[in-house]
Amino acid sequence: MTKILFIVGPTASGKSALALACARRVGSEVISCDSMQIYRHMDIGTAKTTAQEADGVPIALTDIADPKSEFSAFEYAEAAVSEIDRLASCGRLPIFAGGTGLYAHSVIYPFSFGAEKNERVREELERELRERGAEALHAELAAADPQDAAKIHPNNVKRLLRALEILRTTGAVKPSGENAEMRYSVKMIFLLPPRDKLYEAIDRRVETMFELGLEEEVRSLVYDRGVDFKSQSMQAIGYREFADYFSGEIGMNELKDRIKRDTRRYAKRQITWFSRYKFAVTVDPCSESLESMTDIALSDAGYTENRSQS
Repeated sequence: MTKILFIVGPTASGKSALALACARRVGSEVISCDSMQIYRHMDIGTAKTTAQEADGVPIALTDIADPKSEFSAFEYAEAAVSEIDRLASCGRLPIFAGGTGLYAHSVIYPFSFGAEKNERVREELERELRERGAEALHAELAAADPQDAAKIHPNNVKRLLRALEILRTTGAVKPSGENAEMRYSVKMIFLLPPRDKLYEAIDRRVETMFELGLEEEVRSLVYDRGVDFKSQSMQAIGYREFADYFSGEIGMNELKDRIKRDTRRYAKRQITWFSRYKFAVTVDPCSESLESMTDIALSDAGYTENRSQS
Protein backbone atom coordinates (compact mmCIF):
# COMPACT_ATOMS: atom_id res chain seq x y z
CA MET A 1 0.00 0.00 0.00
CA THR A 2 1.27 3.47 -0.93
CA LYS A 3 2.64 5.46 2.00
CA ILE A 4 1.77 9.14 2.46
CA LEU A 5 2.85 11.60 5.15
CA PHE A 6 0.64 14.36 6.54
CA ILE A 7 1.94 17.34 8.50
CA VAL A 8 -1.16 18.92 10.05
CA GLY A 9 -2.13 21.23 12.86
CA PRO A 10 -3.46 24.71 13.60
CA THR A 11 -2.38 27.75 11.65
CA ALA A 12 1.03 29.19 12.57
CA SER A 13 2.22 25.93 14.15
CA GLY A 14 5.11 25.39 11.74
CA LYS A 15 3.66 22.86 9.31
CA SER A 16 5.29 24.24 6.17
CA ALA A 17 8.76 24.43 7.68
CA LEU A 18 8.62 20.81 8.82
CA ALA A 19 7.22 19.57 5.51
CA LEU A 20 9.95 21.37 3.58
CA ALA A 21 12.62 19.90 5.86
CA CYS A 22 11.20 16.41 5.29
CA ALA A 23 11.04 16.90 1.53
CA ARG A 24 14.63 18.14 1.36
CA ARG A 25 15.93 15.19 3.34
CA VAL A 26 14.27 12.51 1.20
CA GLY A 27 14.33 14.36 -2.12
CA SER A 28 10.58 14.65 -2.50
CA GLU A 29 7.92 17.36 -2.84
CA VAL A 30 5.30 19.03 -0.67
CA ILE A 31 1.60 18.89 -1.50
CA SER A 32 -0.40 21.78 -0.07
CA CYS A 33 -3.45 20.82 1.98
CA ASP A 34 -4.89 24.32 2.31
CA SER A 35 -8.27 25.36 0.91
CA MET A 36 -7.17 28.96 0.32
CA GLN A 37 -3.65 28.47 -0.99
CA ILE A 38 -5.22 26.93 -4.08
CA TYR A 39 -6.13 30.46 -5.24
CA ARG A 40 -3.86 32.54 -7.40
CA HIS A 41 -2.95 36.10 -6.32
CA MET A 42 -3.73 35.29 -2.67
CA ASP A 43 -0.26 34.89 -1.23
CA ILE A 44 0.26 37.02 1.87
CA GLY A 45 -3.08 36.40 3.59
CA THR A 46 -2.83 32.63 3.08
CA ALA A 47 0.79 32.50 4.31
CA LYS A 48 1.81 30.82 1.06
CA THR A 49 5.38 29.54 1.04
CA THR A 50 7.62 31.91 -0.90
CA ALA A 51 10.13 30.76 -3.52
CA GLN A 52 12.93 31.77 -1.16
CA GLU A 53 11.46 29.68 1.68
CA ALA A 54 10.88 26.69 -0.59
CA ASP A 55 14.47 26.94 -1.84
CA GLY A 56 13.88 24.64 -4.78
CA VAL A 57 11.41 22.23 -3.16
CA PRO A 58 8.36 21.93 -5.46
CA ILE A 59 5.00 22.62 -3.81
CA ALA A 60 1.96 21.18 -5.54
CA LEU A 61 -1.70 22.26 -5.44
CA THR A 62 -1.13 25.96 -4.87
CA ASP A 63 -2.19 28.62 -7.39
CA ILE A 64 -4.46 26.21 -9.26
CA ALA A 65 -7.74 28.17 -9.13
CA ASP A 66 -8.92 31.65 -10.01
CA PRO A 67 -10.12 33.62 -6.97
CA LYS A 68 -13.46 34.23 -8.70
CA SER A 69 -14.12 30.50 -9.03
CA GLU A 70 -15.32 27.88 -6.58
CA PHE A 71 -13.30 24.82 -5.72
CA SER A 72 -14.66 21.81 -3.84
CA ALA A 73 -13.10 19.24 -1.55
CA PHE A 74 -14.02 16.61 -4.13
CA GLU A 75 -11.97 18.46 -6.75
CA TYR A 76 -9.11 18.70 -4.30
CA ALA A 77 -9.23 14.97 -3.58
CA GLU A 78 -9.04 14.17 -7.29
CA ALA A 79 -6.06 16.47 -7.78
CA ALA A 80 -4.31 15.15 -4.65
CA VAL A 81 -4.71 11.52 -5.70
CA SER A 82 -3.10 12.38 -9.04
CA GLU A 83 -0.16 13.96 -7.21
CA ILE A 84 0.20 10.89 -4.99
CA ASP A 85 0.22 8.59 -8.00
CA ARG A 86 2.82 10.77 -9.74
CA LEU A 87 5.20 10.82 -6.79
CA ALA A 88 4.68 7.18 -5.83
CA SER A 89 5.43 6.07 -9.38
CA CYS A 90 8.87 7.70 -8.99
CA GLY A 91 9.45 6.11 -5.61
CA ARG A 92 9.08 9.41 -3.76
CA LEU A 93 7.12 9.99 -0.55
CA PRO A 94 4.06 12.27 -0.93
CA ILE A 95 4.28 14.84 1.88
CA PHE A 96 1.14 16.84 2.62
CA ALA A 97 1.21 20.03 4.66
CA GLY A 98 -1.75 22.13 5.70
CA GLY A 99 -4.57 22.71 8.11
CA THR A 100 -7.73 22.14 6.07
CA GLY A 101 -9.19 19.12 7.82
CA LEU A 102 -11.78 18.24 5.20
CA TYR A 103 -9.12 18.25 2.49
CA ALA A 104 -6.95 15.87 4.49
CA HIS A 105 -9.90 13.60 5.19
CA SER A 106 -10.82 13.54 1.51
CA VAL A 107 -7.40 12.14 0.66
CA ILE A 108 -7.19 9.57 3.46
CA TYR A 109 -10.70 8.21 3.03
CA PRO A 110 -12.57 7.65 -0.26
CA PHE A 111 -15.31 10.22 0.17
CA SER A 112 -17.84 10.70 -2.59
CA PHE A 113 -18.89 14.16 -1.35
CA GLY A 114 -22.17 13.74 -3.21
CA ALA A 115 -20.04 14.56 -6.21
CA GLU A 116 -22.84 14.52 -8.73
CA LYS A 117 -24.60 17.86 -8.58
CA ASN A 118 -28.36 17.81 -8.93
CA GLU A 119 -29.31 20.98 -10.79
CA ARG A 120 -33.04 20.38 -10.41
CA VAL A 121 -32.79 20.04 -6.63
CA ARG A 122 -30.48 23.04 -6.45
CA GLU A 123 -32.96 25.20 -8.39
CA GLU A 124 -35.76 24.11 -6.05
CA LEU A 125 -33.66 24.97 -3.01
CA GLU A 126 -32.74 28.39 -4.36
CA ARG A 127 -36.42 29.10 -4.99
CA GLU A 128 -37.33 27.95 -1.49
CA LEU A 129 -34.55 30.09 -0.07
CA ARG A 130 -36.13 33.16 -1.66
CA GLU A 131 -39.64 32.20 -0.56
CA ARG A 132 -39.11 30.59 2.86
CA GLY A 133 -35.79 32.02 4.00
CA ALA A 134 -32.59 30.48 5.34
CA GLU A 135 -33.97 29.77 8.83
CA ALA A 136 -36.68 27.47 7.46
CA LEU A 137 -34.20 25.56 5.31
CA HIS A 138 -31.81 25.25 8.23
CA ALA A 139 -34.63 23.82 10.33
CA GLU A 140 -35.14 21.13 7.68
CA LEU A 141 -31.48 20.21 7.86
CA ALA A 142 -31.55 20.20 11.66
CA ALA A 143 -34.49 17.80 11.65
CA ALA A 144 -32.50 15.34 9.53
CA ASP A 145 -29.18 15.65 11.33
CA PRO A 146 -29.01 18.04 14.31
CA GLN A 147 -25.30 17.45 14.90
CA ASP A 148 -24.26 18.37 11.38
CA ALA A 149 -26.73 21.25 11.16
CA ALA A 150 -25.16 22.75 14.27
CA LYS A 151 -21.91 23.10 12.30
CA ILE A 152 -23.57 25.23 9.60
CA HIS A 153 -24.75 28.75 10.38
CA PRO A 154 -28.08 29.65 8.72
CA ASN A 155 -26.38 32.61 7.06
CA ASN A 156 -23.82 30.35 5.40
CA VAL A 157 -26.15 29.88 2.46
CA LYS A 158 -23.66 28.06 0.25
CA ARG A 159 -22.97 25.27 2.76
CA LEU A 160 -26.61 25.12 3.78
CA LEU A 161 -27.87 24.62 0.23
CA ARG A 162 -25.18 22.06 -0.57
CA ALA A 163 -25.98 20.04 2.55
CA LEU A 164 -29.68 20.05 1.69
CA GLU A 165 -28.91 19.16 -1.93
CA ILE A 166 -27.01 16.07 -0.73
CA LEU A 167 -29.77 15.28 1.77
CA ARG A 168 -32.57 15.45 -0.80
CA THR A 169 -30.59 13.59 -3.43
CA THR A 170 -29.10 10.78 -1.34
CA GLY A 171 -31.22 10.78 1.81
CA ALA A 172 -28.18 11.44 3.99
CA VAL A 173 -26.35 14.54 5.14
CA LYS A 174 -22.93 12.91 5.35
CA PRO A 175 -21.29 11.92 2.09
CA SER A 176 -21.28 8.20 1.41
CA GLY A 177 -18.07 6.40 2.23
CA GLU A 178 -17.27 8.41 5.35
CA ASN A 179 -16.64 5.26 7.35
CA ALA A 180 -14.63 3.56 4.61
CA GLU A 181 -11.16 2.25 5.28
CA MET A 182 -8.06 4.23 4.47
CA ARG A 183 -6.97 4.01 0.87
CA TYR A 184 -3.30 4.63 1.77
CA SER A 185 -0.85 3.79 4.50
CA VAL A 186 -0.93 7.07 6.41
CA LYS A 187 1.35 8.73 8.90
CA MET A 188 0.04 11.94 10.41
CA ILE A 189 2.18 14.35 12.40
CA PHE A 190 -0.11 16.63 14.40
CA LEU A 191 1.76 19.77 15.46
CA LEU A 192 0.18 21.03 18.67
CA PRO A 193 1.99 23.89 20.45
CA PRO A 194 0.84 25.19 23.86
CA ARG A 195 -2.16 27.47 23.46
CA ASP A 196 -0.39 30.62 24.67
CA LYS A 197 2.55 30.06 22.33
CA LEU A 198 0.19 29.42 19.43
CA TYR A 199 -1.74 32.63 20.02
CA GLU A 200 1.49 34.60 20.23
CA ALA A 201 2.57 33.12 16.90
CA ILE A 202 -0.79 33.98 15.34
CA ASP A 203 -0.58 37.60 16.50
CA ARG A 204 2.96 37.90 15.13
CA ARG A 205 1.93 36.38 11.82
CA VAL A 206 -0.96 38.82 11.38
CA GLU A 207 1.29 41.79 12.06
CA THR A 208 3.87 40.44 9.62
CA MET A 209 1.21 40.01 6.94
CA PHE A 210 0.35 43.69 7.16
CA GLU A 211 4.01 44.62 6.99
CA LEU A 212 4.36 42.52 3.84
CA GLY A 213 1.45 44.32 2.17
CA LEU A 214 -1.74 42.42 3.00
CA GLU A 215 -3.92 45.49 2.55
CA GLU A 216 -2.48 46.11 -0.92
CA GLU A 217 -3.03 42.46 -1.84
CA VAL A 218 -6.70 42.59 -0.86
CA ARG A 219 -7.22 45.94 -2.62
CA SER A 220 -5.74 44.48 -5.80
CA LEU A 221 -8.06 41.48 -5.63
CA VAL A 222 -11.16 43.60 -5.11
CA TYR A 223 -10.50 46.68 -7.21
CA ASP A 224 -8.09 45.45 -9.90
CA ARG A 225 -9.27 41.86 -10.37
CA GLY A 226 -12.92 42.38 -9.50
CA VAL A 227 -13.15 39.65 -6.88
CA ASP A 228 -16.34 40.09 -4.84
CA PHE A 229 -16.32 39.68 -1.07
CA LYS A 230 -19.09 37.10 -1.54
CA SER A 231 -16.73 34.84 -3.50
CA GLN A 232 -15.62 31.60 -1.90
CA SER A 233 -12.00 32.75 -1.93
CA MET A 234 -12.80 35.93 -0.03
CA GLN A 235 -14.34 33.98 2.84
CA ALA A 236 -10.79 33.28 3.95
CA ILE A 237 -9.69 34.76 7.26
CA GLY A 238 -7.51 37.76 6.54
CA TYR A 239 -9.59 38.75 3.52
CA ARG A 240 -13.24 38.78 4.51
CA GLU A 241 -12.60 41.19 7.39
CA PHE A 242 -11.51 43.87 4.92
CA ALA A 243 -15.09 44.37 3.70
CA ASP A 244 -15.99 46.47 6.73
CA TYR A 245 -12.61 48.21 6.62
CA PHE A 246 -12.99 49.27 2.99
CA SER A 247 -16.51 50.51 3.68
CA GLY A 248 -15.22 52.67 6.54
CA GLU A 249 -17.13 50.83 9.28
CA ILE A 250 -13.95 49.89 11.16
CA GLY A 251 -10.41 51.25 11.41
CA MET A 252 -7.05 49.57 11.05
CA ASN A 253 -6.67 48.59 14.70
CA GLU A 254 -10.06 46.87 14.79
CA LEU A 255 -9.32 45.20 11.47
CA LYS A 256 -6.17 43.64 12.86
CA ASP A 257 -7.94 42.63 16.06
CA ARG A 258 -10.70 40.92 14.09
CA ILE A 259 -8.25 38.97 11.96
CA LYS A 260 -6.32 37.85 15.05
CA ARG A 261 -9.56 36.88 16.81
CA ASP A 262 -10.92 34.98 13.81
CA THR A 263 -7.60 33.22 13.32
CA ARG A 264 -7.51 32.09 16.95
CA ARG A 265 -11.06 30.76 16.63
CA TYR A 266 -10.12 28.93 13.45
CA ALA A 267 -7.09 27.42 15.16
CA LYS A 268 -9.37 26.03 17.87
CA ARG A 269 -11.54 24.39 15.23
CA GLN A 270 -8.48 22.94 13.54
CA ILE A 271 -7.29 21.44 16.81
CA THR A 272 -10.71 19.91 17.41
CA TRP A 273 -10.77 18.45 13.91
CA PHE A 274 -7.32 16.85 13.94
CA SER A 275 -7.76 15.55 17.48
CA ARG A 276 -10.24 13.05 16.05
CA TYR A 277 -7.45 11.07 14.39
CA LYS A 278 -6.33 8.72 17.14
CA PHE A 279 -3.54 7.36 14.93
CA ALA A 280 -1.88 10.80 14.64
CA VAL A 281 1.51 11.37 16.25
CA THR A 282 1.16 14.54 18.32
CA VAL A 283 4.28 16.70 18.53
CA ASP A 284 4.88 19.95 20.43
CA PRO A 285 6.92 22.10 18.03
CA CYS A 286 7.94 24.35 20.90
CA SER A 287 9.78 21.53 22.68
CA GLU A 288 11.34 19.76 19.69
CA SER A 289 13.95 21.00 17.23
CA LEU A 290 13.18 21.00 13.52
CA GLU A 291 15.75 18.26 13.01
CA SER A 292 14.19 16.14 15.74
CA MET A 293 10.69 16.59 14.31
CA THR A 294 12.00 15.65 10.87
CA ASP A 295 13.43 12.44 12.35
CA ILE A 296 10.07 11.64 13.93
CA ALA A 297 8.14 12.38 10.74
CA LEU A 298 10.39 10.33 8.47
CA SER A 299 10.81 7.30 10.69
CA ASP A 300 9.10 4.11 9.56
CA ALA A 301 7.09 4.00 12.77
CA GLY A 302 3.59 5.41 13.00
CA TYR A 303 2.06 4.38 9.68
CA THR A 304 -1.54 3.20 9.82
CA GLU A 305 -3.69 1.51 7.20
CA ASN A 306 -7.05 -0.19 6.83
CA ARG A 307 -8.63 1.72 9.69
CA SER A 308 -12.12 3.16 9.40
CA GLN A 309 -12.81 6.62 10.79
CA SER A 310 -15.99 7.04 12.78
